[in-house]
Amino acid sequence: MPLSQQARTRFAVVATAFALPLLYFHRAAFSGKIFASRDILRVYYPLKQYWAERVSQFQFPDWYPYNALGQPYPGMLISGAFHPANLLYLLLPLGPALKLITLLSYMAALGGTYRFARLWGQGRGAALFAGFTYALSGYMVGISNNLLYLMAASTFPWALWGAERFLRAPSAGRAATAALPLSLVLLSGDAQSFALCNGMLLVLVLLRPDRPGVLRAAPRAGLLIVLGALLCAVQLLPVLTTLRNAWPSAPTLQVATSFSFHPLRLLELALGALFLDPESGTAASSAMADELFQTGMGGFWVHSVYLGLPAVLLLGGGLWTWRRHPLTWKVSAVTLALLSLTLAHQLPLYRWFYQWLPLWSAFRYPEKMLPYVLFPLALGAGTGLEAVLRDSALSRRLGRAGLVLAGGVGLLALGEWRLRLYSSGVIHSLWEKADPPTLEVLRGNFLLAAGVGTLALALMGVVLTRALPPARCVALILGLQFAVLYQANSGTYHVTYTDVLERPTGFMKLLLTREADAGAVRPRVFAGAEDLSPREVPEELHPVDFMSINFVAGLAPDTPALWHLESAGPYLPAASRRLAGLLYSPDSAHLWMSRLSGLYHVRYLTLETRTYQKLSGNWDVVLGQDRLLGPGVVLLNNPNTLPRAYLATPVCVPDAPSARALILSRSFHPRQQAVLECPPGTPRDEAPASPGEPGLVRIVHYAPESVELEVDARVPAALVLNDAFYDGWSATLDGQPTPILPANLAVRGVRVPAGSHRVSFTYRTPHLVLGAVISLATLGLLGLAVLLERRRQRAQAFFEPSR
Repeated sequence: MPLSQQARTRFAVVATAFALPLLYFHRAAFSGKIFASRDILRVYYPLKQYWAERVSQFQFPDWYPYNALGQPYPGMLISGAFHPANLLYLLLPLGPALKLITLLSYMAALGGTYRFARLWGQGRGAALFAGFTYALSGYMVGISNNLLYLMAASTFPWALWGAERFLRAPSAGRAATAALPLSLVLLSGDAQSFALCNGMLLVLVLLRPDRPGVLRAAPRAGLLIVLGALLCAVQLLPVLTTLRNAWPSAPTLQVATSFSFHPLRLLELALGALFLDPESGTAASSAMADELFQTGMGGFWVHSVYLGLPAVLLLGGGLWTWRRHPLTWKVSAVTLALLSLTLAHQLPLYRWFYQWLPLWSAFRYPEKMLPYVLFPLALGAGTGLEAVLRDSALSRRLGRAGLVLAGGVGLLALGEWRLRLYSSGVIHSLWEKADPPTLEVLRGNFLLAAGVGTLALALMGVVLTRALPPARCVALILGLQFAVLYQANSGTYHVTYTDVLERPTGFMKLLLTREADAGAVRPRVFAGAEDLSPREVPEELHPVDFMSINFVAGLAPDTPALWHLESAGPYLPAASRRLAGLLYSPDSAHLWMSRLSGLYHVRYLTLETRTYQKLSGNWDVVLGQDRLLGPGVVLLNNPNTLPRAYLATPVCVPDAPSARALILSRSFHPRQQAVLECPPGTPRDEAPASPGEPGLVRIVHYAPESVELEVDARVPAALVLNDAFYDGWSATLDGQPTPILPANLAVRGVRVPAGSHRVSFTYRTPHLVLGAVISLATLGLLGLAVLLERRRQRAQAFFEPSR
């Protein structure tokens, strides 16, 4: 039986929603390459590999040992420990699984925006345009290097779609379709997006056309917020328990507002990645990023926020058409408020949120909120397309406006070509220290963007003035939008070879050979080489590909975890505040390489060759040298490394500041003493009863969540286990509970009496079981409510004809 016209249309929409992202990301989708830029490589591959290894052995990963002396795995929100997409890591190899999840995220973003636009009255063509514009905007393509933010930005449109349906006509089924994607925003790993998405639910309430509608919708939105929180309690409660122990991600307003958006980058909405180096695919220069844009990080969070000039033109048409409608003003006001939050250096709103809004001080990087700005802009562009499809007169007027704007953009290109109005007149006036090479890059970017923009607007003008049939008009505008988005943004995502995950580099091979018999206690490394930028890039490699290789070759955290080596550097967000505070403090950071790294069982270090020559120059401890890494990097064997577990003379202090002061002092002797933070009333010092070593420790069992040690103490001593001190660990001495004390500020210690003993350490994520019970109970009750509702509906449908 032939398909109906409606069925064919639906099939075409679904096929387009799948095909466009695949076509756009063809360098990844149709090749063996993988997404491997920035945190995709340094964070998500190690975390997801660890999850898959543990779960495939029917073990839950409570503790992650591969970063900062260890930290909680579910308490580290970015781990996404409970997101259902993790199941793909059990079914596919690591690289293909992450690539598939990334591609599916773009399809989800397109589909969620499409459904939301349809709910608000847009036709299929206009809604498809809105979804495509959002899903493949510059931000979304650029954030392919950071999986959790991509997944959250791809999920929240579904949450808003479900919420709007529930606000209009509440039911158990609609509550489920809203609360589940809302919880998935948090389970993706993005707490800030979860907070914003809940805020958007309240915005949807305010979009009701009258006061009675607002009053009816408010408790419904509150119910969804509660359901979403309960469903993700299994993730939320463990994360909240880490706040006491973890280093704060945004300890100051200055740190929190790094990667702030800049008003000058609003040009990118219409013209594309103006400040990107087309050769390297990164910021044109780190000096420009810090001095002109004040990012504080030597680059941008994302390198483009391009929406496409066809979308910008249609957005203008939509705003003009509905300029008198109250909904337009409400949505515009919310969008501008969100934009002002991203402009943290120019406007005070973000500072007020940081200072006065509970828990907001845990968030950082205002540019992360841009999806909530781009989403309504994409919807507005879809509204504009819907308007021109319905009104041929408006289509012709907007087409003529496009032709006029094409001339204006062409004049801008001419002004830059002849007079350097943009590079010298605008950029150089705002950035006095601008260097000529960077200005030339920016000039070339502007000329290309203005040229493409002129052509795109001209073509849009031709299409709109001819008032073509709707299907043909939508097809042409979609094709044009795809072309301009691909031209502007395709260079902002990066793929590389699977070798970076599968083949150990020179340093890694050396370490794996040296530690072949290490057993369960893996060696700990520290990447002290900060400059890993390639001096020369082989012609067959993209600069970002080569940088990915350099991260692995230089043992940058958390890449050693791919080969089961531990990184001591606190790169992940649940790193112990005790260790991170020691490393990040200026008065102690300089002692790390010489004294403190060995104290915490760091056996190997990398350092830039020139820096090592200044510090020591003792080439007896150099195991290898890589001259291709930045200015050259050496691999060092740390001669002062203490064992993973050992006995020492306890030296009691009352608190962490006292412990810190003592281990930094010259009176502290690491091989003989262990600084313990003892409870009140404990003797301050306890000297050994006789000279010599205090005793021996043998590791019987060593696993991430459980460690068992045999201790033969000649005198009362402190047993030091060189793993991070964290709430959730418990210990027994000869089967009886014994307190764990912070040892040497950052690790775990237990006091043991003289004699032979068996000491066990066990970790359980605080409140994980409670969170799991709450989440499963909520899911079960929600499912039961949906089931009962459907049975009631079937019963009503059965009896209705007999009335």
